[in-house]
Amino acid sequence: MREPNSKYSSKPQGPIIEDKAEYIRQLTALLESKDFRERIKGLDQLVADCQHNPSMVIRSLFPVFDAFRDRLQESNRKVNLYALEALQGMVRLLKDDLSGVLNHLVPAIVDNHLNSKNRAVYSAATGALCELVLNLDNSLLLEPFCFKARVLSGQAKVDLIEKVAELVTELYPRRPQLVEQKALPLLWGLLGPSSGSVHQATTSLCQALHHQMGPGLRQSAASQPPSVGRDLNQLLRTMS
Repeated sequence: MREPNSKYSSKPQGPIIEDKAEYIRQLTALLESKDFRERIKGLDQLVADCQHNPSMVIRSLFPVFDAFRDRLQESNRKVNLYALEALQGMVRLLKDDLSGVLNHLVPAIVDNHLNSKNRAVYSAATGALCELVLNLDNSLLLEPFCFKARVLSGQAKVDLIEKVAELVTELYPRRPQLVEQKALPLLWGLLGPSSGSVHQATTSLCQALHHQMGPGLRQSAASQPPSVGRDLNQLLRTMS
C-alpha cells in the first residue's frame, strides 16, 4: 500500500488556487480530459491538494468527486488502478470529511473492482476499503457495506460480508441499535443453503453478531419467519 508521497507527488502541482469556481474548472478539466495522461495528472493534482490545500478540496467535494468517481469507473484499466491507489492516500488525508460522498464512492470502488480478474485492481480496491474502515467513522460505512453485500455476487459479496462482520465487532459496543437495524437484515437474507466462501463469510458475520448480542440474536430472529430461526439455530450449532 503506497503512501501519498511515494508514487504520487505530494508537492503542490502549481500555485494554490483560492477561487472555488476556478479550482473546480481546472481540476475537472484535467480529470475529464480525453488524454488519459492528463487524467492521471489530474489524479496527482487531487492527491497533492488533499495534502496541501484540503480546505479547497472539501469545499469543492461534490463536483470534484463526481469527476473522480468517473475515473474509478472508466474503461481504461491504467487510470482505474491509478485512481484506486490514489484514493487510499486521499482517504488517509481527508478522513471523515469524505462522509458526504460515501454513498457514491463505495459503489464506485466495489461494483466492478472487487470481482476484477486483474489482481492489481482487486488489491487496490480492497486496499481502498481497508483505508475507509481505518480512517472513517465506521457508523458511516455500515449501511453502504450492508447494501452492497446484499446485492452483489461473487468475491465482492464475500469481501463485503466480511467487512460488515468487522464493523459489527467495532460498532456494536457503542451503536447497538444501528448494528441491529443494518446488519441483522443482511444476516437473515444470507441464512439458508450456501456453500464455499459465502457460507464462510456468513458464518463470520453470525459469529460476530452472536458474540456481541448473545441470546439477543435468537430473540431477534424470533420475530422473523420461522425459517430464519431454524436456519440460524442450525448455523449456531455448527459454530459451537
